[in-house]
Amino acid sequence: MSRRKAAVGQKPVALGSGRSKDDNNMLEALKLYENKSYKKSLKILDGILKKNSTHVESLALKGLNLVFTEQKQDAELYVKKAVSRITGTLASPICCHILGIYYRQVKQYANSITWFQASLDNGSTNKQIYRDISSLQSQERDYTNLLVSRKVYWETFMGYRANWTALAIAYDLNSQYSEAVNLLSRFEELAKGKLTETEAYEHNECLMYKNDLMYKAAGDDEQHLKAVLNNLDKIEPDVFDKYGWLERRAAVYMKLGSSKEAAKVYRTLIKRNPDNFNYYKLLEISLDIQSNNRIRKALYEKLETFYPRAEPPKFIPLTFIKDETELEKKLNHYIVSQLKRGVPATFCNVIPLYKQRGEVISSIAEKIVLEYYNTLDDKEFPIQYVWTVYYLAQHYLFLKDFKKAKDYIEKAIEHTPTLVELYILNGRILKHLGLLEEAAWTVEKGRTLDLQDRFINTKSVEYFLGANMIDKAVQLVSLFTKNDNDANGVKDLHLMEASWFIIKQAEAYYRLYVEHSKKLQSLKNEQTSISEEERENKTAELKELEYQTEKCRGLALKRFMAIPKIYKQFDDDKLDFHSYCMRKGTPRAYVEMLQWGDRIFCKPMFVRAMLGAAKIYFSMQDELDLTEQFTSEQTNAAKKANKKARKEALAFNKRKEAEKKQVLAYADDEDVFGETLVAVKSPLEAFYTEFYKPFLNQADDNDKYHLLEFQYQARTGKLALSLGALTKYAKFHGKSSPMVGCMILILLDMTRESAPYEDIAKKVAIKGIETEFKKFPLEKFSDDSFNWLEYLTSNYKVNLRSLLFLYQANISIVPQDKLKELIIESLSNVEPFIQNSILQYEL
Repeated sequence: MSRRKAAVGQKPVALGSGRSKDDNNMLEALKLYENKSYKKSLKILDGILKKNSTHVESLALKGLNLVFTEQKQDAELYVKKAVSRITGTLASPICCHILGIYYRQVKQYANSITWFQASLDNGSTNKQIYRDISSLQSQERDYTNLLVSRKVYWETFMGYRANWTALAIAYDLNSQYSEAVNLLSRFEELAKGKLTETEAYEHNECLMYKNDLMYKAAGDDEQHLKAVLNNLDKIEPDVFDKYGWLERRAAVYMKLGSSKEAAKVYRTLIKRNPDNFNYYKLLEISLDIQSNNRIRKALYEKLETFYPRAEPPKFIPLTFIKDETELEKKLNHYIVSQLKRGVPATFCNVIPLYKQRGEVISSIAEKIVLEYYNTLDDKEFPIQYVWTVYYLAQHYLFLKDFKKAKDYIEKAIEHTPTLVELYILNGRILKHLGLLEEAAWTVEKGRTLDLQDRFINTKSVEYFLGANMIDKAVQLVSLFTKNDNDANGVKDLHLMEASWFIIKQAEAYYRLYVEHSKKLQSLKNEQTSISEEERENKTAELKELEYQTEKCRGLALKRFMAIPKIYKQFDDDKLDFHSYCMRKGTPRAYVEMLQWGDRIFCKPMFVRAMLGAAKIYFSMQDELDLTEQFTSEQTNAAKKANKKARKEALAFNKRKEAEKKQVLAYADDEDVFGETLVAVKSPLEAFYTEFYKPFLNQADDNDKYHLLEFQYQARTGKLALSLGALTKYAKFHGKSSPMVGCMILILLDMTRESAPYEDIAKKVAIKGIETEFKKFPLEKFSDDSFNWLEYLTSNYKVNLRSLLFLYQANISIVPQDKLKELIIESLSNVEPFIQNSILQYEL
């Protein structure tokens, strides 16, 4: 987004009629600021403050100027100094306005609203401030006060349609739909016959938005719904969005119970867009035939004759036909017709059926495709042959028959070694077999067939990151980035907010951190049983592992932290649209944007980063807890060792300087390796501020990760809240869930006498378990001989996920070695890729 800056925009008359020389000079500096002559403005302000260091307006304006000259820390000091000399918000209107602009610029929107409002309260006649306040209130979701601000601004500037639309939206956001409809109707009357051709699109949007409001206000009231229909008839000549118009008409008919009329509209929509699956489903509902497969089949056969090239009439019957002979006939026609045309995406088109109807579809499809495959000659029908073999490879991969999948993809590559798609699929198969490096190099071979294709480049990068070959991945991705004077494209990818790359690189660094950490621990354990000479020989290896471990952890956290930065930028970018969408007359798109913004921190990529960062922050907290428990005074020998370590650290610092260019993510970054992030004194607080708080503010109970909540609260020592997370998880997944059993054991372990928690918290936790999980044998807790692991496996259907969760908690009442054995036994039922991942990074 463009840099947001506003002029104070008010003639300087509010400093009092008898202005001092300092006031006049400050106003001159203000004009220079408005003209973006920041250095000249600062020069005048420095002169004022040299004589009068307490001149509040000059302090505030200097802070604002410094923000735009990228001296943000100094700016903050001057603004704080200005605010400290103000009683409450009793300052001149200009000073308050300057402070409002400053706080908006530094994204402290609540403070900005306070000072903009203070400017008005203290006598400012600049009503434009209400527009700024309105945008900020929208950003802060303060819809109650937004309505007040929008109304005042509308009353002052009624000549602009944007202000009418903005007020209507404010009514909408406060669920005052009738007022919004009346307001928009009033403007339509005033503007009747006066609109130009350039205003036609805005008019169309506002007409449809008014109908949206009428529809929301109508609820299930018959008279109001008929009014919505009448309004649709009235506005039809002026509406460009015919799809939206027809969809609304059908929805109203359905609410009125006029299914026949609704069906006619849905048929019209299908005629306009025969590839929209949703219209067919809605047509079924309007005809009330969802449970009558015979009529549904007849309907789709008829529709297929009308729209022979459309996909839905062919596909949808495959989802409900029960008779296997008939299903085979239909599926044969659907699949083979595509294979004959050489459609690469044939399997992708069928995969929803595989997922929905399981073995029935997979066995029939296998029979159909193999029969067709056996009729093909690879020389006479080369296109049909290669895509049929490609289908079979995907089919067997889906069924986890990796040997057959590998055989078929090798046949395809042998037949047509120039098809990029074949190498990608071969890479996928190898990945599932756990051969990550081989998979990466296979996809890379495909990339070399088309060096101009960004998609295959991206795929190759993903596979190299999956194999922890970060340097190679960065080298390849940099082929398509703007590198300028940078060593590679990492900085450009952060600038372009390429979340896919950042998150995958973060995960790769985390896996390397775990690998190095394990090797380091193994080497440290080994040193206790070897001679002094051997220990000296291993010192260099030990230091290298320590360096790599800390480096990878810091970089993993650094990359994970880039994701909330991107999403906060998305959230901040909304600010400009609160006024832009009003000017452009796009109220429906604007309301959609607000709804999107209300869930932005629940998006999959943000959640993925949050869960990844949680692993690091939680391990950091666990390390801190252990350090506190085992801290003792350093011996003289340890002090000498520290002196030696300092010398070695200097050598590693030189190495870091050389490596900085390779991992630099932001210009002028002072924490390239994430060392400051890792050195944070309160990891849980940092995790909460950066990730968990934004997520919790937007997530509802269905979205919340109760396991994460349980882990987080357990580490904060709030056992009552851990119990709350446990009961919520049990509510959604059932008390017999194996994860519930594991969570109870973990919580129970935290109530041990030696556990470092308050007695009252322990009592609350025990009482909660007793109340919520009556069948759980709490009386056995004091019995040291009781086998809790045996109890868990006997009373819960434990799975790999629940066992891993329990293992990572490392509780004293369950032996880790026995638990590990059980996990390794369970690995026999999963594919090699998952086996390797768990063995390498979770055990």
